[in-house]
Amino acid sequence: MTPVGSSYSSYIPSAVTTQTARSIAVNDNVPPAEANTRFAPIEQAGEAAVGTAPSDTSRDTELAEAERSKRSRLAKVEAELAQSEQSEIRDLAARDREVRTHEQAHMSVGGQHAGSASFTYQRGPDGRMYAVGGEVPIDTGPVPGDPQATIEKMEQVRRAALAPAEPSAQDRSIAAQAAQLIAQARAEVASTSSDTADDKGSVAATAADEEQADASSAGDAPSADLSLYRSIAAGNPESAVRAQA
Repeated sequence: MTPVGSSYSSYIPSAVTTQTARSIAVNDNVPPAEANTRFAPIEQAGEAAVGTAPSDTSRDTELAEAERSKRSRLAKVEAELAQSEQSEIRDLAARDREVRTHEQAHMSVGGQHAGSASFTYQRGPDGRMYAVGGEVPIDTGPVPGDPQATIEKMEQVRRAALAPAEPSAQDRSIAAQAAQLIAQARAEVASTSSDTADDKGSVAATAADEEQADASSAGDAPSADLSLYRSIAAGNPESAVRAQA
């Protein structure tokens, strides 16, 4: 019989040694009391292992659920952000079309009196630049010394200012300014026409007076001669001489 922990040899132990070795021999029965105090029963160890397993599984489940909830919230936020960006892009694109159409109407009607359009831009969430404002310079000065030309110019300026579907406050102000210049030019034209008519009337009156004077002079001479002839015919040459004198 080989003791646990020892190696086989021809050494013969003493009685004490043999007794000690015999007390821990493999085939010796271990008292139940010592077994209960030194080693945990297999059934208890198994129950302990089974008791801790559900706790770990529950913790893993909670962590997984928290991760899924976090991802769900993140996906929701990203979807809302994407929707907001798309809405902003649509608004900017609509504003860009509106601004460009507005300024193009000014340039088309203004003709030679309107300049080139300039725009104010804003960068959208997609990185593109969108026109959010614009203006077109237009000449609102009267034509010096020519009120009729001023009227024609200001009428075109007024039409150009009100050409867009929805004129701005600035557009309406320019239209009002053009209307005022038109009124002033028309008054000037009317005044000029009145002065011209008066001058023509004076000339006509003077000519009529001169014609009337000439007619009067021409009518008096034949009358005197006719009287002379009548006196002579009546045989009174003396009175004929007095009439002639």
